[in-house]
Amino acid sequence: MSEVPAEIEPAMKPIVSPIRNAPLRVCDAMRDRKEDDREMTSSHVAESDFTLGTLRTTASHTIGIPHLMELLREVPSDAPAGQYRQAVVEDNVLGRPTLAGRQRSFRHLRELYFLDLGRAEFTALRYFWDIDPASRPLLAGLLAFTRDEVLRASFAAVADLPVGSGVTSADLTAAVAAQFGNEMSESTLGKTGRNTGACWTQTGHLAGRAKKVRTEVEARPVAIAYAAYLGHLAGGRGLGVLDNPWSQILGLAPGRTLEALRDAHTQGLLDLLVAGNVADVSFPTFGGIA
Repeated sequence: MSEVPAEIEPAMKPIVSPIRNAPLRVCDAMRDRKEDDREMTSSHVAESDFTLGTLRTTASHTIGIPHLMELLREVPSDAPAGQYRQAVVEDNVLGRPTLAGRQRSFRHLRELYFLDLGRAEFTALRYFWDIDPASRPLLAGLLAFTRDEVLRASFAAVADLPVGSGVTSADLTAAVAAQFGNEMSESTLGKTGRNTGACWTQTGHLAGRAKKVRTEVEARPVAIAYAAYLGHLAGGRGLGVLDNPWSQILGLAPGRTLEALRDAHTQGLLDLLVAGNVADVSFPTFGGIA
C-alpha cells in the first residue's frame, strides 16, 4: 500500500474492479495481508527472484523487437519453452540463412525475454501481448530494459530530450561510456551507440534512420499495467509499483502515476483501491497483491 497525496484523493472511495466484476472495499484490501510468505505469481516465481539484469546484449546486437513479434506470432501463448527454440532454430521462422545465425538469434531473444512461462515476467508479457498490439514495442522494451544494463545506461541520452530533438550515436555512446567506459573498448562503445539507437527506434522513443529525433511515446494502459507488474515483482507496493527505472521509459508526466494506474484499472488490467491517502494495487490475473 502507498500513500496518495491528499490533494489528489481527499475522500474514501471504493473502486469497482472490472476483473472481479464486484465492488471492492478498503477493508477487503487490508484484511489479512501477510506479504512476507506470499508467492506473488501464478508461475511460482517469488518476488525475490526479480533482479535487474546485467546483460550487455546491446553491445553487439539490438533488442530484436521485430524478431520477437514474429516469433510470438508463430508460437502459441501456452507453448512450453522448448517450442520457442524449435521455432527459431529448427523451423527457422525468423528466416536466418545459417544454423549459427538461428542459434545466435534464439540465444539473444532468450537472454532478453526469457521465452519461458516459468518466468513471471514472460508470463505477463504474453498475457498483455494480445490485448493491445499497439503496445507491443513498449512491452518488449520494458522487459529488455530490466535485462540489459547497456540499454539502461543509454536511456540517459534520450530520457529528458524534448520531442523533435536530434539524437546521435555519439550521444548514446557517451551515455554508455559514462557508466561503462572503463570496461569497454572504443570499438565496442561505438557499437553500443548504433545498437541502442536502433533499440530506442524499435520501442518508439526515436524516429529516423541516419538522423534520429526524439518522439513522444504513448504509454497505453497495457504498458502501464505491465510496468506496474514488473514493479510489483521487484518489491514495489501501492503507487511505488511505478517508482522504478523501467517505468521512466513510459514517459509519464510528474504526478500522473495514480491517473495512469486508474486507466489500467478501468480496462480490467489490474485492481486499484484508494482510501483517503492510501492506495493499494493488485494483479489478480497473476496472483499478486501490492
